[in-house]
Amino acid sequence: MQNSVKCLLYQLLRLVHLTQRVSKMCGTIIYSQQSQNECLTNNRPMKMKEQLSTKQQERNEKKKKKLAALANIIQMNDRDRIQQAEERKSEREESESREAKEEEEDDGFVTVCSKRKPRNRLTIMTDSSSVTRVNAEEAGETGSGSGSGSGSDEPEIKRSRNHSAGGDNTIDNVNLTLSQEQYKSLSTELRRRKRELESVPAVNLRDMGRRAHLEIPQDERTPIFLTDIQHLLMSALIGKKSPCVPDRWCSAEKLQSLSHSVVLILEGLSLYHYLSHESLFQATNRIFETKLEMVMPPQDEGNIIDTIAQIPLTNVQAQKLINEHGSLESAVELNKDPTLFVKAIFPMEKQSMPSQATGLHADDKFPRTKLLLSALQMVDEGYPIPLQGELQARFKSYVFTKDSYAPVTDRSPMYGVDCEMCRTVTGANELTRISIVDEKYQTVYETLVRPVNRITDYLTQYSGITADIMQSVTKTLRDVQREVSELLPPDAILVGQSLNSDLNAMRMMHPYVIDTSVCFNISGVRKRKSKLKFLAKTFLQESIQENEDGHDSIEDSRATLKLVKMKLANSIEFGDEILTQRKRVHDVIRATCGDGLTNNLLAHATKRDKRTAIVTVGDLQPRLKQVIQKAEEAAAASQDALKTVHVHEMSSTKEAVRKVNEIALEHALTIANLRVPEQDFFVEKAERSAAKLDGFIERIWNTVAHNGLFLVLMGGSTECQKGVAKIAIKRLTNGNVPQSPILTTIKSTHT
Repeated sequence: MQNSVKCLLYQLLRLVHLTQRVSKMCGTIIYSQQSQNECLTNNRPMKMKEQLSTKQQERNEKKKKKLAALANIIQMNDRDRIQQAEERKSEREESESREAKEEEEDDGFVTVCSKRKPRNRLTIMTDSSSVTRVNAEEAGETGSGSGSGSGSDEPEIKRSRNHSAGGDNTIDNVNLTLSQEQYKSLSTELRRRKRELESVPAVNLRDMGRRAHLEIPQDERTPIFLTDIQHLLMSALIGKKSPCVPDRWCSAEKLQSLSHSVVLILEGLSLYHYLSHESLFQATNRIFETKLEMVMPPQDEGNIIDTIAQIPLTNVQAQKLINEHGSLESAVELNKDPTLFVKAIFPMEKQSMPSQATGLHADDKFPRTKLLLSALQMVDEGYPIPLQGELQARFKSYVFTKDSYAPVTDRSPMYGVDCEMCRTVTGANELTRISIVDEKYQTVYETLVRPVNRITDYLTQYSGITADIMQSVTKTLRDVQREVSELLPPDAILVGQSLNSDLNAMRMMHPYVIDTSVCFNISGVRKRKSKLKFLAKTFLQESIQENEDGHDSIEDSRATLKLVKMKLANSIEFGDEILTQRKRVHDVIRATCGDGLTNNLLAHATKRDKRTAIVTVGDLQPRLKQVIQKAEEAAAASQDALKTVHVHEMSSTKEAVRKVNEIALEHALTIANLRVPEQDFFVEKAERSAAKLDGFIERIWNTVAHNGLFLVLMGGSTECQKGVAKIAIKRLTNGNVPQSPILTTIKSTHT
């Protein structure tokens, strides 16, 4: 029994032992297979990773190569800028030493050197792209030297640029080895420089600005207005919140990055004076590439600076104007004089006695003259206007409504005008009917007109004219022009819907016009205009142009007059959705955040915070003193004395220029008003005077900081009212050009 039990236990133990061995063996097999599968699985991506890393390394090496080549180019450009700055510095030191010797003689003039200054090899453009230009003569020399015997078809200038840069430093020939740390550092540096370039302010001309450039032939040139320059300065001061933007003639980019603005006004210096002695303005021509013809106000002393000063010069002034008028744009509309440039363009009567018609019209709540189109608006809206150049050629067959005009006042009579036209064989629409009504809505002139050319389309659905109506008509366009001229008083204000079309049909020019398509705006977009029928229905609750036989010109004339009189009885925002929306926004901001409006208005509030300086020779003009006095009163009320306008009345031109150099960096806007005596440009003095002014301009330019806006306005003279606007933004061209340490490392590696 015991033996059988022992035998059974022995077999059981043996079975357990066998089971453990089998389990161990199976486990080993399973583990081995699993490990082998994992190894196979892991080896595949390792091989693929090795293959991918090789390709990636090739790409990285190409990236490093391109980046190093770009760094070399940047370094060469920096070196060229330093070289140019040193050349300018040496020229400036020579000029200053020469002027110092001449000042000892105290003759008030500088001697004009007969030897022409050599042009710099590289000229930094004033746009945001930092483009360099090679002098043509030097390019020819270096190009011929590098290209001799090479048989290359590469252009001369391109070969000279490569040669002057230090050899064949092209991307294909750059063989640099960068470590990963160098690559990252260089990438960071280049991104930083890219961000700097992206924040560089620039003023790029649009079509209207390019048409005013002095490079355009005179008979094809259309000048800009001083108002355009005013809009540019306002955008520079206030930024994106400015109610007046210069989009009409230029594209202003990154103006919030401007360090400051300096304006030099040269009253008495005209376009004729400049073009006659352009070669003597050597420094000026080197500084400025943007040179535009400009319409100037009448030649009353102080008019130019007075016009520019109408913009809110300081934070406090802007806030005060908003408090008074509801919005900054409303304030600008009410504070401008729309007839300022019109007076310089149209023939005006000389008034010995002031007008007795003072004060507002009995039915008006604000001056009716504030609704007049300015000369700038008349050009934009296509009104016939006697500007010299391209517009003069276009309207040479037109006549004035009067031989001369009286100054318009807030009591000048208004007349509603509407014309109907038919299409003739010329393909154009010619006048066939004209109606004029007075402020009492009485018809004072109504007639049919026989066109010069044969009618091909009566446009009856619009004009109401038929062949039967025109059979007995004998009155000509010349008769109409004579009768209208006899009817209208010299200060008449013409009112109409898109009145430019009516005046073009009449082939007449008139200085004082109110256009309901401009002063009424329902869409909220300036260029999107509402039809007269819709305006009459919306504001007058009247249905017009319902006759199936065509429009009634008398009905349309009365409707335009009613609209204007309704606006005058309310406010300048009435019927203008753009001004109304701005007023609503300002009201909300004022109610919710108090003085937060001040901060929102200024896009780039710096420590200067819009401090403004005005430098004049002699006493300041009375009109401008009033503007500045109001600013000081507002500053005192706000307990913010640092934000007023600082005035410096100097005894001489030299002192004024010295003062500008002293204070320009301390102010957001510095305006210097210098008077050029008429006798300075007589034949015997013209050359010396031109060289002297050129030196003044260069001195001020040397004071302007990096990213500073510099404007020179030549204000016209009694002989020639045409002016010149020169615009430049200073770039970093001094000897302290920052150089990245990584660039130096790359240079040493390359060496």
